[in-house]
Amino acid sequence: MHHARKVRISRLKMSDPVLKFSYSEDDFIFYTDPKKKSLFDEQLREIWETKMVNNCFRYQLGNLKTKILQDNFQFVVQLNIKRGIERRTPQLVSNIVMPFDYEKFHFGKVNEREIIFIIQPQHWCELKPENSTEVYKHVLLINVSPLEFGHSLLVPCIDKCSPQVLNFNALRLAVEIILISSDCYLRLGFNSLGAYASVNHLHFHAYYLNYNLYLESAPVTHLIGRCFTLTSFPSEGFVFEVLEKEEILEVVSSVMELINFLVEKRLPHNIFLTRGKRLIPSEMKNDGQYSVRLYIWAREAFYGTKYDLSFNVAVCELAGHISIKDEESFQNITEDDISTCLRDTCHNIFTAIKDDVQKLYE
Repeated sequence: MHHARKVRISRLKMSDPVLKFSYSEDDFIFYTDPKKKSLFDEQLREIWETKMVNNCFRYQLGNLKTKILQDNFQFVVQLNIKRGIERRTPQLVSNIVMPFDYEKFHFGKVNEREIIFIIQPQHWCELKPENSTEVYKHVLLINVSPLEFGHSLLVPCIDKCSPQVLNFNALRLAVEIILISSDCYLRLGFNSLGAYASVNHLHFHAYYLNYNLYLESAPVTHLIGRCFTLTSFPSEGFVFEVLEKEEILEVVSSVMELINFLVEKRLPHNIFLTRGKRLIPSEMKNDGQYSVRLYIWAREAFYGTKYDLSFNVAVCELAGHISIKDEESFQNITEDDISTCLRDTCHNIFTAIKDDVQKLYE
């Protein structure tokens, strides 16, 4: 594993054949069945577990000590001491837009045993420029410091070496990954720079969390167009949903208008994708349909590498999944403690930009 020194390009070297996972729109699942695992889930789980057995991670995940705070928001609190100690030192950032640095760690430098598979959306082929074989090499890697079971890194167009600024195709890929999974517990998350992204190379986190989150069914308020607001939860933000394959591109485009606005304003942000109930309840009871909910939080900036709190307010925490680094904090933390942190992170920014966001879609 190495990258070329003389030219500014960094290809992921693969000496052994790597599994390729292909899918098309026909593989999208909108009516989830908890008893059935899709091919994507089966392969991800099997390969991830094999790599854990083969010591490809920095530590054995084991069974994480978990508790649900049985209050208003059903926070899922987990003790993960090893991640706090063993995880890669985050890169120092000073802005939410920084150029890609080939000298620093990036995902083109990972050991090839960290590769789960290359993802090939078959229905994207018509978009690929002629004579280009590398543009759409989307890679799923293990996260060597796992947060939960299946914790992986989705790296869109890995060889393009894009900085951690979201673009249309990356978000489209994330939505489609949720849709090729039949497991309603698969979650995807994005941290911008200044919002606890630790590597300036475009990526999402993906993992299974087998507990229900409040955000799967949180009541929302319609703002305008496809945009809703989340104010029933301590981390206030914006919400979109995908209900059918015909609207994927339109929803992604709408979300990207918001993301581009946040980037332009240099506002750090986090994005969380999960299966959930329809934002507007269906007249049919138990219709079996799970929408893909997309939560977007603009938030207070965090610049630096010191993480002194018992937990960092990154995307998982904003979604109600709290990863704690020490036993004492795990035992003593309360819903009020968490709610205060989440509210302090998002409230002022949300209030300040809500009207401007509405104007984006007028």
